[in-house]
Amino acid sequence: MVKWGVLGTAGIAAGCTIPGMQKAGGCELYAIAGRSLKKAEEFKERFGFKKAYEGYDALLNDPEVEAVYVPLPNHIHCEWVVAALKAHKHVLCEKPMAMNEAEMKRMFAAAKENGVILMEAYAYLHSPYVEALKKITASGEIGSIDYIDTAFITQDYSEDFRLHKEYGGGGILDVGCYCTTMILSLIDSPIAYVKADAELDSVKVDHMASALIGFENGARASLNAGMALGIDSCDRYDRLFIHGSKGYIRSDVEYNQEGELEFSVWVKNDKGERIAHREKLTASSNYSLELEQMNDCIRNGAKPHISEEFSLKNMHLLDRILDLSGFTEERREFVLDNGVVIPAVGYGSYLATKGGEETIKDALDAGYRYIDTASFYDNEEQIGNAIGEYGIAREELFLCSKVWPSDLGREKTLASFEASCKRLKTDYLDMYLIHWPKADKNDPAWIDGVRESWALMEELYEQGRVRAIGLSNFLPHHIRPLLETARIKPMTDQLELHVGYMQEYALAYLKKEGILAQAWSPLGRARVINDPLVSLLAAKYKKSNAQILLRYLLQRCIPVIPKASAMERMKENLDVFGFSISDDDMSMLSCLPERGWSGEHPDL
Repeated sequence: MVKWGVLGTAGIAAGCTIPGMQKAGGCELYAIAGRSLKKAEEFKERFGFKKAYEGYDALLNDPEVEAVYVPLPNHIHCEWVVAALKAHKHVLCEKPMAMNEAEMKRMFAAAKENGVILMEAYAYLHSPYVEALKKITASGEIGSIDYIDTAFITQDYSEDFRLHKEYGGGGILDVGCYCTTMILSLIDSPIAYVKADAELDSVKVDHMASALIGFENGARASLNAGMALGIDSCDRYDRLFIHGSKGYIRSDVEYNQEGELEFSVWVKNDKGERIAHREKLTASSNYSLELEQMNDCIRNGAKPHISEEFSLKNMHLLDRILDLSGFTEERREFVLDNGVVIPAVGYGSYLATKGGEETIKDALDAGYRYIDTASFYDNEEQIGNAIGEYGIAREELFLCSKVWPSDLGREKTLASFEASCKRLKTDYLDMYLIHWPKADKNDPAWIDGVRESWALMEELYEQGRVRAIGLSNFLPHHIRPLLETARIKPMTDQLELHVGYMQEYALAYLKKEGILAQAWSPLGRARVINDPLVSLLAAKYKKSNAQILLRYLLQRCIPVIPKASAMERMKENLDVFGFSISDDDMSMLSCLPERGWSGEHPDL
């Protein structure tokens, strides 16, 4: 028997998982914790737990508890999962396990560090129904999958945490995650592209969202998810359609449904006639199956059915859908398409190190962990010395440098990269960029040098010398010819972006291609930061003008790289979370006429 503890008295625990524990083999209902002892005692008596605790820490401090189930609201999953893992408890956490991929990575890292098991609770994926779908698609009966369409639409919870944005509410995170996991369970191929849109309510929670996902093997999938049926009703709509090269599967089985289930399989016979047969099966409690599988991992060393790789791939997809649909405004970290995490606010070091190495140490003191530099800045050696003297672990930093256009071409770029690493006193870079597309505005063969450099950067990436590769100051007409020959798509593009100069066409293109835009010079010039409207909004929100300008970009899901030399300004530029600019004020900032441009253009 595995002694289980439950952190919280949520409805999903009471109605689904705890009854699943009672039916599952090998589960001892040992301890229950609630925010109030009264509620915990009620659960103890109702379900037969041996102990009841007031507060989650009390349960985690019980050495008898071996495994913990976490059914808390999404926004506090990370906090309590990590606490449980550090207490050396195995953890089963309700889906979605994290608010974003960066959080999830920290959770899995904590599990490894403490030698315990962490699994995300998608109970339906343990069902024989899903196994039947996988078996048929793997058998080739319907041929190779070329398209999947699925939906999960439920009621409008008018008074429920599921529609509170700060709790991680909304259709995508609450029910859309079922659709994404079903798709990823059936199509085993890297994601090539994601397109998404959503209907957002007054607080920008998605009531209804749709996404189109393309895979590298040519398959495509679409999903619809949301909370658009009735108000606090019991309405829901589930749909699954799997189209293959030889036939298709059609199913109206609800996600997590138990009991007698059936779906239809359609194929063509030798005469070209469409023939259908019904698949019937019996599904017991998915929650019991989930708990038994977790017990098998704990007692017998089995591998979690919902693996770390699968959970991260799914969370990455959910992040992309949320970003594309306008849900995300409070990203403190961004995840590139290859899974690398990049801080939302970096320290721009251009002309910022005139005060010497102490400036970089001040930036580290202020809290910056992303340092942006370039060979052209002539300060890499200062940065390397400062980091070494400061004593911070290399893995705690995100270091980005760039190759200057005069060093384009395979051999020159390799030499420039090695020199940058040597000056920065590191054997790898977190990100390496091509600084500008052209060394000469009149060079008709500029793309040849870019392609040579990019091919070399792809090799450095594959060798692990660089964790992410990208571009700087590349516009769509520079990127398109590069994509014709690139094996690896650029992961990011640094552009001059600020109120008064937002390069909207370039932003739309980057978003479509899945390339993360970053903003250099996010504060513009004096005319921008001192603009009367910016000052008016700064007074309204009780923030500085610089904080308003940075917050504007972050609300548009654009990470920023501001410069500052004074400690006060460094800290101010990091303190841009915890408030939100209204839609009307965002509109006013977006509609200001052009101002603050540096005068530098990639083609000129």
